[in-house]
Amino acid sequence: MDFEYRSFPNQVYFGDGKISILDEIVKNFKKVLLIAEDRLKPQVEPLKAARPAGSVVHISNVIQHVPETLVKEAQETLEKENPGVLVSIGGGSSVGLAKALARETHLPIVAVPTTFAGSEQTNIWGITTEGGKTTGRSDWVLPRVVIYDPSLTLTMPKPLAVTSAMNAMAHLMEAIYSPTGNPITRHHSLLGIEKLKKGLQEIARNEALTHEANENILFGAYLAGKSLCEVSMSLHHKVAHVLGGTFGLDHARVHTVLQSYVLSYQWPHLTSSIQEDFRQVLGEDPAHALKDLAARAGGPTTLESIGFKRHSIDEAVDAVMAKPYDNPAPITKEGITGLLTHAFEGTLMES
Repeated sequence: MDFEYRSFPNQVYFGDGKISILDEIVKNFKKVLLIAEDRLKPQVEPLKAARPAGSVVHISNVIQHVPETLVKEAQETLEKENPGVLVSIGGGSSVGLAKALARETHLPIVAVPTTFAGSEQTNIWGITTEGGKTTGRSDWVLPRVVIYDPSLTLTMPKPLAVTSAMNAMAHLMEAIYSPTGNPITRHHSLLGIEKLKKGLQEIARNEALTHEANENILFGAYLAGKSLCEVSMSLHHKVAHVLGGTFGLDHARVHTVLQSYVLSYQWPHLTSSIQEDFRQVLGEDPAHALKDLAARAGGPTTLESIGFKRHSIDEAVDAVMAKPYDNPAPITKEGITGLLTHAFEGTLMES
């Protein structure tokens, strides 16, 4: 009970049909720069129809990991159109592009997530170049308003819902043992894990993303985003960014695979109270529980299954070691090699 805590200001709307208030939220801006893939046309068209012609400029080219070339293209559009607000509808890649623009322009962001990524709750930005992925923090990129509408995530394909939920789970896992954690973020993170676990178990039982599963996961993802913003992340996120940014692997699938192996790696170095927290929400063997939760819901559990090659392990280890994070367990070349080897083969380390 000796801690520092900073909350971050934004307005959250949560509930079915809440996207209907989007036009009201941006009504005072003469021009809106909207970032949303073409597949989200049913969510995009009502905003365009409600506003004067030409007042919504739509960028539909959205690419995972926010490549620098895409940011430059979007910046050219922004400079030409001079909008007063950025609106992102979509997953982490859409809000990621909005953040890359807000970082330089300080324009406000209104985010409407359609996945469980959680990026809409953070002040973290990331841009990928030929040399890999660069990330940082800036309060200018924190969305001012977030609209959580469960009806938008209910139509997600089940495989994407599962990996997106596990992506959120990874944020919560690292928040619990974060070196900058505190009782508030720890409590929120444990609640988030409970909600995500309940939702994923519901998916496994029904082999579908039901309304109950979707609502639980979306709420858990909201808490995951808050935790990701309020405390620092550790080894899991460093490895995930290396595998995604350097090797082009799908972000959510990487998170889905990695977390059970990372928790197993961290386990001997966690305090007994944190170990007990994990047992309370996940069961007696939390690392195996995470792997089993992903597998039963239909998610991947090995790096090999998501396209990573065994011969790339050494390159990935060197990238991780080049800029280590604060982490409960020591970060050594031998240790990370073992972690990635286990994750490739699908075998958990003995704790």
